[in-house]
Amino acid sequence: MRHTLRNSLTVLAAVTFPLLVLPPEASATHTPHPRQLSGPTPFPHCAPAAGDDTMAAGAIEPHLAADPDNPRRLAAVWPQDRQRGAVLAVSDNGGRTWTRTVVPRLTRCSGGAYDYVDGPAVTFTGDGGLVVTGGLSMADWSTSAVVSTRSDDDGRTWTRPAVIIQKTDPAQGGFGGGPAVTDPRDPEVLYVVTPRFPATPRTRNDGWISRSTDGGRTWQPPAPVVDAGEGHMVSGHRLTVLDDGTLVDVHSRIRFGDGPAADRLTLQAVRSTDGGRTWSAPVKVADQRTVWLFEDPESGEPVSHTTSLLADTAIDRRTGRIYAAWQDAGFNGGADAVALTSSDDGGRTWSQPVRVNRTPTGIPVPNQQAFTVTLAMSQDGTLGVSYSDFRHNDAAAPLLTDRWLARCRPRPDDCASPGATWHETRLTPEPFDMRRAPRIPDAASPRGYFLGEQMGLAARSGGFTAVWAAPDAPGSAAVHTVTVR
Repeated sequence: MRHTLRNSLTVLAAVTFPLLVLPPEASATHTPHPRQLSGPTPFPHCAPAAGDDTMAAGAIEPHLAADPDNPRRLAAVWPQDRQRGAVLAVSDNGGRTWTRTVVPRLTRCSGGAYDYVDGPAVTFTGDGGLVVTGGLSMADWSTSAVVSTRSDDDGRTWTRPAVIIQKTDPAQGGFGGGPAVTDPRDPEVLYVVTPRFPATPRTRNDGWISRSTDGGRTWQPPAPVVDAGEGHMVSGHRLTVLDDGTLVDVHSRIRFGDGPAADRLTLQAVRSTDGGRTWSAPVKVADQRTVWLFEDPESGEPVSHTTSLLADTAIDRRTGRIYAAWQDAGFNGGADAVALTSSDDGGRTWSQPVRVNRTPTGIPVPNQQAFTVTLAMSQDGTLGVSYSDFRHNDAAAPLLTDRWLARCRPRPDDCASPGATWHETRLTPEPFDMRRAPRIPDAASPRGYFLGEQMGLAARSGGFTAVWAAPDAPGSAAVHTVTVR
């Protein structure tokens, strides 16, 4: 999504790789120590492309999924080495060991045609398969596509990538990727919602939905979901399929033009009851009162600023309640907290947002900044939200950053109510230094220190597994994981 957002946001033959097996993690009474999930480059001999200087080195923005029929089966995927390819890691024992491989035929470096992969995501299908989706682009942005590829043997073999949606005329902009979402009524039915971004700044855009009826092997022609309207953009689509097949798409609507940044973002939802052929008018979920371009509290360097645009969603299958969370500065005015709302009527109406992150409020406001929010829901109704913040930062040279997990069991209150009880777990035993993260040049979007627009969280039997990116060397990042019980 970063590639196709570039202009707009500046205004406001398979290749086989050896499988790598990571050793088991030592047991612990408390939260186990995180372990590095990514490894050395699998593309040491791949020639660079023209856009490499705007891409992050190492492994960034991982996405994580758990098999709903066997939560001990986990899969994570991330782009690696300046987004030259996507790497998949699979565990069949709840994260004790992982097997790592490259997803083939997406990029030049993995036997495909495109230069870069963006925003890869992984989904378990209802019949146990794995589907990886991702946005692909050429270095000159001349063409872009969103594709899927499927594995029925945990990543050992893959189908040839199938085009979900594609654009070959650069004057018409390009498409951003999105995760595949399963229909709980039919294991063969999947949906992907993708935004189309304009090539020219300050123009409207739209969102499209594609449907597969064969488990992600092929896709029907895309259909429109929402038009942003003149002077607006829509982005950050998060699709939920209810038990009766109703589709609920939650996304951000961005207004261009003058005025305070606090008035430029709205979270809204649209519904479809006919498989995505027609959609309701948008309903407002909440104002997104984000800081928008948040910064290093000491240096002023931008930090992962595109996460301000994005929300995440989760559904409690026991009750049908949908949750949405995002960054919001409305609680203290100077730094983003994590806002949470819910809908108990299929996305027609939404509750008043509440603050759910446990970041202390008695510290300097810039160090209260929370960002890169991820939601997951367990089968017993426990809601997990993970996020990063600067609470341990001080005036010394490093920009001390941590990753956290807050959990809520909705009894008796809904987790999005003011009376809900939350318990927080620190995922990073020691802070990492954000100033060692990959830095994207000012001319690119995003810019500044960048670890990704998404991190991963999945509910598994007895707890949650989280994955996130953190610096492993100056200017480079690695993916880490931990399971909290």
